[in-house]
Amino acid sequence: MAELVTGPDGATVDGVLRLGAAGFTPAEGYQVTSTRTATGIRYDVLTPSGDQLSWTAPGAARRTLVLGGARSGKSTEAERLLAAAADTLYVATGGDGSADPEWADRIAKHRARRPASWGLAETIDLVPLLASDGPPLLIDCLTLWLARTMDSCDIWERPENVDQVEQRIEQLAAAWSATARQVVAVSNEVGSGVVPADAGTRLFRDLMGRLNATISRESDTVLWCVAGRTIAL
Repeated sequence: MAELVTGPDGATVDGVLRLGAAGFTPAEGYQVTSTRTATGIRYDVLTPSGDQLSWTAPGAARRTLVLGGARSGKSTEAERLLAAAADTLYVATGGDGSADPEWADRIAKHRARRPASWGLAETIDLVPLLASDGPPLLIDCLTLWLARTMDSCDIWERPENVDQVEQRIEQLAAAWSATARQVVAVSNEVGSGVVPADAGTRLFRDLMGRLNATISRESDTVLWCVAGRTIAL
């Protein structure tokens, strides 16, 4: 029977195969498969004697995408993931709400529940933030980033500018993939409802789906929030 011993620095199988959050040290005759999960890296091991065992090295994912519908709990879940990081920079992509009292009230409620030590950046210029060193980022949210990016490209009056939006999605995905910072992004899942009646809204829905899929492919962890429950995808 294989022996698995765990400790603060990782785990050891039979005293020769070492597993940890940064990877594993190969040992002759041991077959190891690693899978990144929402809670860390899971190692599935087949020993030379044919024993099978699994162990998960706990560790925070560097890039996490949190998806969900309206009022699904996605922002609360994203904030929970970074609650222990006192220097988190909250990146608000929806503006300051000065032109809309109802939106301003939403923003105020978000601010009230966040740790007072967190910083704030109100911007859709995400690429420079992702490319720079610094504390963890919480981006809330990619849906508002897309809407304002479409506005900046005048997509509603000139739908032929869709290539400009898709280019910015690719630039964002490249920066997300390469970032050295821990980052959590919130985004809306909008593709499960009725097909919109007008072409502009259909275009937005399609681009939202592409953005979510593109960022998801470059993420370590993707979480889906439904009715306040969180599921790892």
